[in-house]
Amino acid sequence: MGQFLSIGIVTACGTSKKGLQKNNITKEELVAEMIVKHHFEPSIYDFSETTENYLFKLQSTVIENQLLAFLEKFYPLVYSGKSNEFESAIKKLRTSEPSTWLALADERSYAEFQLDEYGEYEYLHFDKPFGSSAKIFSTAIMLSCEGKISMEEFGRQFIFFKYCMQQTFPEFSIAKALRVYISG
Repeated sequence: MGQFLSIGIVTACGTSKKGLQKNNITKEELVAEMIVKHHFEPSIYDFSETTENYLFKLQSTVIENQLLAFLEKFYPLVYSGKSNEFESAIKKLRTSEPSTWLALADERSYAEFQLDEYGEYEYLHFDKPFGSSAKIFSTAIMLSCEGKISMEEFGRQFIFFKYCMQQTFPEFSIAKALRVYISG
């Protein structure tokens, strides 16, 4: 199968509470580092916690109010002139209720609009003794996928690409949920 370079909208992410406790990292430190080092925008996510994890879920109002308009600007830039590669997904979104869009992504009917649970973990490294870090898991709506790709170390450039995409679409807070990652 292989691994692919992907761009997606993170619909949910989180980390193990046990892993944070083991590294002596608080929830507040986690969020602060996510903001600084990964350009994370907590205001567009709802926070919850289970006995095992801290979780961030993209707010349904952000999805329902911004996703379609964002994709109508995003896709032509990414697919540069190949409208047939994304028009069917846009058409389906236009004719569907916004409350069903995540379920539509979960059907995986469109290569450029599908739920992706196979993205590589992101790691946050803290300025604490003994190399403290947090392993961030996520689920995303994959918007673009190319490959195959093989990399041994990655992160810094992907975070920079994320920042550049956020700057390209300042009118959309949903752009702050974008992620460049390796999937597969």
